[in-house]
Amino acid sequence: LLYFNRYENEKEEAGNEKEHLSELLKRIEERKRRKSAKDYIEDLQESEYQPKLHRKKRRKKKGIISNEENTIKNETTEIKGEELQSENTVDQGNQVSNNNSVGSNTVQEKIIEQQTDFTVLGSKSKKGRHEVKRVLPEWLANPEIISFDLNSGPSFEELNLILDNKLIQVLRNNGINKFFPVQGSMISWLLKCNKDRQQGWWLRDTCVSAPTGSGKTLAYVLPIVQILHSRMIPKIRCLVVVPVQELATQVYKVMGTYTSHTNLKVGLLSGASSFHQEQSSILKKSVKGDYVSLVDIVVATPGRLIDHLLKTPGFSLDDLRFLVIDEADRAADWLEYLPEPHYRAPRLTLHNLRCSKIPAQKLLFSATLSQDPEKLNHLGLFQPILFTSVLVSGKDDDVNLDGAVGDFLGRYTSPAELTEQAVECATEYKPLALYQLLTRNIKIFKTLVFTNSGETVHRLAILLRSLLSEKNVIIGELSAQLTSKEREDVLTKFSAGEIQILISSDALARGIDILDIQVVISYDLPKYIKAYIHRAGRTGRAGKSGTAISILTSKQVGTFKHMLNNAHKAIPDIEKLELIDIVNEINYLSHVEKLKHDLEEEKQYNLSRVKATKRIQPVIIK
Repeated sequence: LLYFNRYENEKEEAGNEKEHLSELLKRIEERKRRKSAKDYIEDLQESEYQPKLHRKKRRKKKGIISNEENTIKNETTEIKGEELQSENTVDQGNQVSNNNSVGSNTVQEKIIEQQTDFTVLGSKSKKGRHEVKRVLPEWLANPEIISFDLNSGPSFEELNLILDNKLIQVLRNNGINKFFPVQGSMISWLLKCNKDRQQGWWLRDTCVSAPTGSGKTLAYVLPIVQILHSRMIPKIRCLVVVPVQELATQVYKVMGTYTSHTNLKVGLLSGASSFHQEQSSILKKSVKGDYVSLVDIVVATPGRLIDHLLKTPGFSLDDLRFLVIDEADRAADWLEYLPEPHYRAPRLTLHNLRCSKIPAQKLLFSATLSQDPEKLNHLGLFQPILFTSVLVSGKDDDVNLDGAVGDFLGRYTSPAELTEQAVECATEYKPLALYQLLTRNIKIFKTLVFTNSGETVHRLAILLRSLLSEKNVIIGELSAQLTSKEREDVLTKFSAGEIQILISSDALARGIDILDIQVVISYDLPKYIKAYIHRAGRTGRAGKSGTAISILTSKQVGTFKHMLNNAHKAIPDIEKLELIDIVNEINYLSHVEKLKHDLEEEKQYNLSRVKATKRIQPVIIK
């Protein structure tokens, strides 16, 4: 009897719970209907005053209602679980489950009320995400445009009114009969800035981004010489900073050429001479014991400049008017050593205008000038202006501005006269690929070959001399392993045509202008697109045609294509070289053995010299 009574009680309990669940679901549906009706009335009222916010608010409320439904469903599932457990308990359990159900209803109502005030985490929002766009500074987004066509520059007659006749005569004497576009733009701009300075205005810093070989050096040399030639007392008024010693020597010579008709003096601080000799060339001590400047223009490399600022007494840049940074995409940490108004102009206020010195005008030049605002900010530019044949669009896809950009005339531009080629070969046959490129024509053209290290320069020069021994070709090498005097001699001979093929590290890749280089070959693929642009830019300069060739291995083809794609440059057809026949034809293996023998002899000779030096030193001490 007890068993049957208990069974009947359980049946009654199950029936009560089902009735309770159905009642609960009815309440939920009723609450949802009331809620949606209330929201609809509120939306109608708000739409009279805020029609634009109508859709957004309804989306938000619909999201909240959907979240309420999810929460209620979850709680309903929990209630069902409690019901199943209650079927396995005694009559006391029945009372407890009923109490829990009532308590859960109360909690449920509180949760629903709170959910109207915030969005439930984890729920899918129907709100569209706001797209965040980077906004370029005005001077970067709207630059002054320089024509890409080198033949479209102004004639001498057009600038005759603003440029000194003696300067024009020097240009004619050097075989120049017309200005390039970047030169015409910069001459007009800087001479206008000089008039503004005479009225006490602070001058805008100027950035120039133009292809290699477009005449950027003369673009700043000519107006600076024009402005400074009337000075009375020699003081350092112009500082030109370049990255490498060879480029410093070249700029120094150009400055010397165009200041020859004036009293202006130019100094070179690059390490080509001893530190004491450089000090003597730029300063002297007067009878009163004061230091007097002997130069008006200084051309320097960053390291040597810092040495003189720290160690040369009397070396002062307080009267600086022009700070030229050639190849300005390189690191400029050395700027921190300059006097404060020239490193970073103070805030433009009436007090500073009256009391502070006028900051030097910074002039930045490069074929691969960074257009990343964050990097340019480190240069401390004052209200800069950009002259460029490189256009960056306002579109921004949240990418590195130096890695990939939007539509442009040419982020990293090369001259229109430059032809770019590429060949592919096996790694062990790269010297043979170079040999074939050099000898495929009857005449061997004036060629500059780039490698990635000084050691490769030396090994390749020895091997190439052996391979071309019957061709009567003179091969030179240039790297940091040579002294500055040796490098200067090699450059002089290559410029004069005494050396037909020059193998070099990247020391010559930037800014060096050597006449009549017809072919540039990258024996080793450079790591970065900037190095590729500067290497190729050693030919096809000043409107003359030239060819740049890259030697690639099978593993480098993908890297090469990716590098040019990122720079939005056209990818040349890659010719695959078959070199097996040439290996046997010229007996390549014997030349390789000769290279090993020569390197071993050279090593033994260097060791004997070191030992001899160690023996001599004790004798000298005694």
